[in-house]
Amino acid sequence: MRLFRFSFFVVLTLAFCLSVFWHPVRASINENVRGLADSSQGYISFNCLDDDFAGVFPFTFEFRFNVPPCSFSQHGVNLDIDNNFSGLAWNPTLGFIDFGATSTPPDNYAFNVNCLSTCNAGNSCSACYNENNQRVYGWAKVISNNSWIELNSVVSPQTSITNYLAPTPGIFSGYASSSIGSIRFNCSDNSSCGTFDHKVYIWKLELTEMSAPNWSFNDACTSGARKIVFKWLRRSGTQTAYRVIVNTVNSTSTPVFDSGTLTGSAAQLVCPGPLCGFTPEYNTTYYWWLQLWNQDNEATELFQFNTNTYGNLTDNVAGNNVANPDDANLTFTAYKHEFPIPYFTWSPFEILVGTSTDFSSNSRYYTTASPNSNSQLCVDGNCQFLWTASDPAALIANATRSTTSIVFANLHPQSVSLRVTDADLYTCSTSSPLLSINFALPLWKEVKAE
Repeated sequence: MRLFRFSFFVVLTLAFCLSVFWHPVRASINENVRGLADSSQGYISFNCLDDDFAGVFPFTFEFRFNVPPCSFSQHGVNLDIDNNFSGLAWNPTLGFIDFGATSTPPDNYAFNVNCLSTCNAGNSCSACYNENNQRVYGWAKVISNNSWIELNSVVSPQTSITNYLAPTPGIFSGYASSSIGSIRFNCSDNSSCGTFDHKVYIWKLELTEMSAPNWSFNDACTSGARKIVFKWLRRSGTQTAYRVIVNTVNSTSTPVFDSGTLTGSAAQLVCPGPLCGFTPEYNTTYYWWLQLWNQDNEATELFQFNTNTYGNLTDNVAGNNVANPDDANLTFTAYKHEFPIPYFTWSPFEILVGTSTDFSSNSRYYTTASPNSNSQLCVDGNCQFLWTASDPAALIANATRSTTSIVFANLHPQSVSLRVTDADLYTCSTSSPLLSINFALPLWKEVKAE
């Protein structure tokens, strides 16, 4: 009898597996969403790597068994670089749940107003993620009964993904709405982690942004022009180490700089700096790549800086000159030379209210021929000038000339500022210390008593 019951369960199990898992899906290792959501029908698995077949079938076994993950199915859900969902989740009662359904969802794709790219049947997209507000929008379809799960739920909190600025990015939270009730993506939403510690998350180390040189005019004015801050923002995953490669050609072979593996979760590398001995050359175009390591010491691919994907060119945009225009989105260009040095004097030194004081620029600037030496005197014609005063009632005779005169109207301590811009539009400013503005002494005339 026991042998018969055992045989019956084996046959029933095989039949169930064939009926549930016989569906063309992609290998889960290629999908970046993992974890378990909770519903009234049991858990919903977003990746077969997280399936636990023991005791989760819609009927009860008298014994417990373990099956290697993805043995029967290689289902998985993916969130692509355009923030569109695709792929299949799985529930032991409902079967497969399609996040890339091609049939028209109940709102006829009205949720697209919240997507940064368009979802439609043509690109097999029925749900998206808006990284600006961290919300998930759209629908997933239960294949077995053609019912829909609304991801932009009416239940609060609504489905979201912790953004890349958080300590642990890529974690889902909130609820979805469906005919089987609300579906919870994270046990922390109702403090139930003690009974069922579950969550849905993006498990791969992925980026949302790479940027360079991150060295502003103000930085170049105060600390020199030859510096780069390589920055990146993670979309998901845990980072334990990183590596930055820099080259003047679009190749990682024989680079001009390779940091090697640097331990830590840092999101930037300053060059030159304590961890980087590389100093960029003036007026030189650079490519750069980033590699990350996760908590299991597994390395990612080499991510290449590209403003068309997750790149962001900061500062010196006009100076990004490359021989091949097709590479403009892959590169940034270091500043051509040092920035101008603004400096000025005034006379007379003692400033009086209502009288004219002369201000003269003695600023210097650099050229591409001599980027950090042999500075030249800034004069009208090779530099631009802008004089301003903290006294709103001050009269400035020539605000855009190398020399000017200013008449102050107020007694309180005031300051004067000079902004200097060279021929390459590099700009620096300086200000005087607070100037004591005095009244002129009264004129006394002795008159003899009569």
